[in-house]
Amino acid sequence: MKTLTNNWTRGQVAKAASLAIVFAVFSASTAHAAQPKGDVFARSTKKTGQITRQAKPAVRFATPTQWFEAVDNAVVKLRPTAADDAILNRPFNQDPERVEKWCDTAAKVASNYRQLARTIRTLPLPNGLGSDVKEYRTLVSDWYDDAALVFEDMIRPRPPANSMEELETQLNDIKQRGQALARSNTDLANLDKSLRKTYKVHRAHYDDALTQYVSRK
Repeated sequence: MKTLTNNWTRGQVAKAASLAIVFAVFSASTAHAAQPKGDVFARSTKKTGQITRQAKPAVRFATPTQWFEAVDNAVVKLRPTAADDAILNRPFNQDPERVEKWCDTAAKVASNYRQLARTIRTLPLPNGLGSDVKEYRTLVSDWYDDAALVFEDMIRPRPPANSMEELETQLNDIKQRGQALARSNTDLANLDKSLRKTYKVHRAHYDDALTQYVSRK
């Protein structure tokens, strides 16, 4: 078993190739790259100071349609853009700048997913919606948090892998989590359609970016 050297040829290219495989299954509906001569897991994710904002009064919804439309609007606002998808899906071609841009974009997507999870989780339910929608709200919020965590784990600082086997183990774990999320995303889409039919709500006027990506692979 050979120890991996801490350079672009052995560390980052192997990681880049493996990430391409991971994103053939799970991507972008979807902190930062390793330095050109460091392991790809070694980018700092130190958070900057956050501005405290005054909480806004809770929004109230009179009908089920208004509530589902609020969810749809939040997803449209915070889902990855077409440019994000293009960056996350293009080949690295042993280019450190592309790796850097990929990780910046992954960090952005993860942050937006965290915000989306918080937004949906705190949307108050109007009268007339049962526990089934409350459970749906929890499941969807949890899904976005879980998806964000996968992106965060891909770019989280960690020691360089000591071997190709260790690197493959780390990547396979992320790949399996991505596949599980893709499956649960399909289940949530079916639940969404069923609930909208029950409460006589129109279908969403968008297709989630992750759903599109997974369905065409």
